[in-house]
Amino acid sequence: MEIWLTFAVYAVALIVVSLLGAYTPYVKNISDRQVHLLISLSAGIFLSMMFFLLLPEAIHESEEGGYEEKIVMLVVLTGFLIILLIDVLIKHYHMIGCGCEHHIEECRHKTGPMSAYIGLAIHAFMDGLVLAATMMANSEVTVAALVGICLHKYVELFSLSSTFLISDKDKRTIMKYLLAFVFITPVGAFISLAALNGMSVEGMIGLPLAFAAGTLMYVSFCHMIPEAFHREEQNIKSFAILLVGLVLSAIVFLLVGHGH
Repeated sequence: MEIWLTFAVYAVALIVVSLLGAYTPYVKNISDRQVHLLISLSAGIFLSMMFFLLLPEAIHESEEGGYEEKIVMLVVLTGFLIILLIDVLIKHYHMIGCGCEHHIEECRHKTGPMSAYIGLAIHAFMDGLVLAATMMANSEVTVAALVGICLHKYVELFSLSSTFLISDKDKRTIMKYLLAFVFITPVGAFISLAALNGMSVEGMIGLPLAFAAGTLMYVSFCHMIPEAFHREEQNIKSFAILLVGLVLSAIVFLLVGHGH
C-alpha cells in the first residue's frame, strides 16, 4: 500500500512539472525567428541530456546488471532505428495524402512535430518503467530518480511544445496532444509497477534507459537540430543559443545527476 501512495505523490509531481514545461513556450506570442531560437535552445538541452545523463546512466546501470557495452549500444541503436522507421512511415503516407510534388518540403516540415511526438512518447513510457523499477529497488535512489525525471520532463515538454510552434495545428489541438503526453510517464510507471510488483528489479534499469537514449538521439539529430538551423540567416546565433542550452543544462544534470 505504501508504494502506491508514494507513486501517487510522484505522479502528481511529474504531472505538475510537465504541465509547466508544456505551457512555458506559450506564455507570450513569439515570432518565427524566436521560435527557431527556442528550438535551438531545446536542441542544446536534448544533446546535454543524452550525453551527460541518459547514456552514462544507461551504461552504468547495464554494467551493474551484467550487460556488456556492446549490448547497450545495440539497444541504443534499436531505439534510434525504430523511431526512424516510424518517421519514414509517417512521411511516406503523408506524402501520398498530400499528392502535390510542389509542396513536398512543406509537407515534410509539417510532419516533423508529430514524428518527434511519437519518438518522445516512446521515450516517456521508458521513463515510467525506470521510475517504477527504482521505486521497487531503493527509496533513496527513487528520490534521486524522481528529481532527475522531473527535470527531464520539464525539458522534454518545453522542447516538444516549442517544436509544435512550427506546426500547422491550432493551439487547442496542440494542448490536447501535450496534455495526453503529460500522462504517458505516470501511466507507464503505473503499468510497470503493477507488472513488476513482487519481482526482483536488480539490473533492469540500464537497457530501458539505453532504448530511451536511442529515441532521444533520433529526435535530437533528425528533428531538433535540423529545425534549429532552418533559417540560414541566423545560423550563428542559433549555434550560440544551442551551446548555451547545452552548457547550462550539462551543469544542472551533472549537479542533480543520480551520482554513484
